[in-house]
Amino acid sequence: MFRISHKAALAAILASCAPVIGGTGTATAATNADASAVTLVCDGVFRMQRASIEGTSEANFAGTMHVALVAEEDGVTAVRLQSFEDGERTPVQSYVTVPFEEPPATDEMAQLFPELLVDGPAEAEAEPVAVEFTATPGELTIDTTDREIVLRHVLESGPMMKARVDGRPLVSTREKIETVEMRLDRSSGDISLVWGEDSVRDHRRPGAIRVAKVRLRDEKSYQAVCMPVRQRAF
Repeated sequence: MFRISHKAALAAILASCAPVIGGTGTATAATNADASAVTLVCDGVFRMQRASIEGTSEANFAGTMHVALVAEEDGVTAVRLQSFEDGERTPVQSYVTVPFEEPPATDEMAQLFPELLVDGPAEAEAEPVAVEFTATPGELTIDTTDREIVLRHVLESGPMMKARVDGRPLVSTREKIETVEMRLDRSSGDISLVWGEDSVRDHRRPGAIRVAKVRLRDEKSYQAVCMPVRQRAF
């Protein structure tokens, strides 16, 4: 029986998120009609690392993640993630590079992310309502190449303060720095995600009078293989 491998199907589907190349070989802007959405389901392993003065604790567990990619113009402009970690569903994480009005969600994306649907009139002829999203705060980049889609996000919050960082005393740092990095291989469907949080915490050494400030890092990572929703369902 003839079957198409999930890698071939994934590569074909993710081709809709490829940069639009003109006749001269340079990227050109696509119209709104060219916007597309891709939904994937990923199965893999989470690793949690929590830091303390005494050391780092680690836990590993299997989990599933739903990934939605929205492509406009010359690449991916929005990524939505929802994971099921150790049997529990987590809130949706949205990363949007620029404000845009998304088409009404009526297919797999609506099933995976029901919060995209807006309550409206119950009449049968009522049109779905589009949802307007604002740009994600902080520094966000989503790079789309022929090989992979790479997302990087940095969000700093809190006041500047002096703390011990990587063994160095009195280093100027924000109270909290949150980072996200995602890499999705467009051919194999391999996905790698790393969430990090550097935070300044108080620490009193035995016998010390004053409390010292130390920056520690908690990290969560995810390694998995993704496939299109329709192929996973059937």
